[in-house]
Amino acid sequence: MTLGTDVALLQSIPLFADFPNEQLRLIAFSAEPMTLPADTMLFREGASADGGYVVVSGAVQFFTGTGEAERIIAVAGPGALIGELALLSATNRPASARTLEPTELLSVSRRLLRRVLEEYPEMAARLHLALRERLAAMTGELNETRERLLAADGANPG
Repeated sequence: MTLGTDVALLQSIPLFADFPNEQLRLIAFSAEPMTLPADTMLFREGASADGGYVVVSGAVQFFTGTGEAERIIAVAGPGALIGELALLSATNRPASARTLEPTELLSVSRRLLRRVLEEYPEMAARLHLALRERLAAMTGELNETRERLLAADGANPG
């Protein structure tokens, strides 16, 4: 991939959508490209997370448990950001992840994002606002779902 293609891919991700081209170029240039064969474990459930991954091509499957107790949660394809929370805060991986096919990723460390945000504090303010708006929207959606579930159960939502 070229730097321009990586920048365009980052721009398509909601977390990075408001970042100016200059900051996206810095992230794309500094991110570590990874090419993994099919059936490669990217990380294990409970592991410490120090950053995220952008899926450039291929597919990554998320699952919990092992063996017969394994439960598939989701599959991420090109343009997906894996581990968004780990870019912002120290956390552990809530699930394991493995490639389903040959997969290209960009590994973005929390340290890299922090450096960009420290060098460009206006981006930190924009990111804070965007995350606050997303959290408010998610909270609204959860409340609506709660109301629908309570109504379906015949319970009084109040």
